[in-house]
Amino acid sequence: MTELAAIERFRQFPSEDFDEGDPVRPAIAKIIDYLISARPENVRHLSFGMIQQVIGLQDNDDDHRTLYRTIAYITGERTQLLELVFQYVMDDFEHVLDDDEEAEYKATGVYSDPRTGEVVTDSADHIHVFFKASQAVLQR
Repeated sequence: MTELAAIERFRQFPSEDFDEGDPVRPAIAKIIDYLISARPENVRHLSFGMIQQVIGLQDNDDDHRTLYRTIAYITGERTQLLELVFQYVMDDFEHVLDDDEEAEYKATGVYSDPRTGEVVTDSADHIHVFFKASQAVLQR
């Protein structure tokens, strides 16, 4: 199966996994449309806000729930359309955490600056999350 055929198969998953009328179904369709039509450089750094805008959701509790459920689904095992990325940002320095750094941070909540090796006391204020398109999307 080609990568594009696999992505097209993902379009069928929401109807199998969510009830008709569930707002996650059209949200997933909008994300898939965006991912396959956007230039690869435009899907390598997506924020929650950008995804919210692509889906067309408002800033209210119901739409926030839809956003989080949609993101959980498209980053999950079933589709893996987006990957979660952790990035350390301090002043003008940016560093994407590798797998080991991410695992350590998730397990302990502690992060050491890769330039100095010193523990960043307010790590949570400097670790940011974004999403990037998976290889299945980028190789279409």
